[in-house]
Amino acid sequence: MRVLKFGGSSVANAENIKKVVSIVKQPNYQKAIVIVSALGGVTDLLIATGTAAANGDDNYKDTLLSLEKRHIETAQALLPINNQSACISSIKQSFNELEDICEGVFRLGELSGRTKDRIVSFGELLSSKIISFYIQSTGNAIEWIDSRKAIKTNSNFGFAAVDFVATTKNINAIVSASTNTLFIAPGFIAS
Repeated sequence: MRVLKFGGSSVANAENIKKVVSIVKQPNYQKAIVIVSALGGVTDLLIATGTAAANGDDNYKDTLLSLEKRHIETAQALLPINNQSACISSIKQSFNELEDICEGVFRLGELSGRTKDRIVSFGELLSSKIISFYIQSTGNAIEWIDSRKAIKTNSNFGFAAVDFVATTKNINAIVSASTNTLFIAPGFIAS
């Protein structure tokens, strides 16, 4: 099994995502796990959003709306109209959850390492879901893996160390239980 990792600039926009998918769909990558970062620049904006909320700046809401719009527009640019509904619903659900978390940070005036990691994780979760929906819309089978269930770490938030024994066991179990040969997972997140 190959592991292919694509960073933020590789998935910065719909055109770049199309290039990534054309690589992933090549026959020599049909037994692969594709790891993707957040859309370009999203991680920094999510950190700024959490920080603004903790500092009592309610402009964090505008940033969230802008990020939601960007993700929806990316999905719309990639997916045929008849495949957009489920993806956009997933995006909106994620942003509802993210908004609730940021509202809690705003009210508490505190951004712990754990909460910051949670906020930042939405970037990778969203991009991997959008790309998964896109690959499926092209007629290719792909399975989305929740990295939080596969990759195990310690609780040193922001600087967690991977438990490679548990992680290897989890990934092998997920892959062997599936009939798919192509998988996608969000990068930089674990549990």
